[in-house]
Amino acid sequence: MPILAGDIGGTKTLLQLKEADEVLFERRFDSAAFDTFDALLAAFFEQTASMGLGEVRAGCIGVAGPVTGRLARVTHLPWQLDADALAARFGIPRLQLINDFQAVGYGLETLAGDDLKVLQPGQARAGAPRALIGAGTGLGEGILVRREDHYEVLASEGGHVDFAPTDEHQRALLAWLSECQPRVSYEHIVSGPGLETLYRFHAAQFAGQASAPLLAALERGKGAAAISQAAGQGDDLAAQTLDMFVKIYGAQAGNLALTCLAAGGVYIAGGIAPRMAERLSSGVFMAAFRDKGRMGELVAQYPVYLVMNPRVGLQGAAEVAARLSP
Repeated sequence: MPILAGDIGGTKTLLQLKEADEVLFERRFDSAAFDTFDALLAAFFEQTASMGLGEVRAGCIGVAGPVTGRLARVTHLPWQLDADALAARFGIPRLQLINDFQAVGYGLETLAGDDLKVLQPGQARAGAPRALIGAGTGLGEGILVRREDHYEVLASEGGHVDFAPTDEHQRALLAWLSECQPRVSYEHIVSGPGLETLYRFHAAQFAGQASAPLLAALERGKGAAAISQAAGQGDDLAAQTLDMFVKIYGAQAGNLALTCLAAGGVYIAGGIAPRMAERLSSGVFMAAFRDKGRMGELVAQYPVYLVMNPRVGLQGAAEVAARLSP
């Protein structure tokens, strides 16, 4: 019997049936098209049943949000998941819910070759903690610690910590954001929606210089892709927006590396990273990562990798589900 693996994000959900090393069936869903995860999973199993794929022996679902015991809540969707209720309804003997960045962390062991791009070679210390961070619909973080023959992944909601500006331009950003919300976290900035926020900030700071098509794209909810495209075509305000985004992203990655002393390596994942690989490799990201005062020399020793495989979370969920199998 196969296992079920899932990766729930604020934008998309991936589900997969797998037997040993063979993927039997996989489907991508628009998360917002379903009122509940139960409805989405029912649609998935209806399709697998029509293909003659029956019961599963175990499952693991990575959830973009906090997981408490057998319950989980998706941060950017009105979804609440109950592992026991799902297991009973769909006949899954063993079902586990984990944070989506825990799933990414477990998936790191499945990566090889072109799945990783080196941003800083560093000197990895065997068995040392690893740090994981990634921007997408939100900002995920995780910490990996060695246990016997493998790494265990500790869940984190570190993307919601308070934003700490590092220069005058970022202090102006914090003041601007604080006018319309009581608290500003890194996720408000280092995420897809955060990139759009940064462009609005630059448009407000440099009146008259904003692109009308870009502002229209923001209103349609398509701003992040449009900003990247405009920057590539020479739009100065879009380029400034991306530079600020990358600098703040690098600073928070460095903060996480210091927090857990990630001598085993720092991994930059999430949906945005592969699409922004060239800019993340430009030097701005790593300069901000290493700008830690007396601790700068320490973080300069840590290997830093860009995760290029967008399926790493699904692969990690499958690894956990396989361990649950009798």
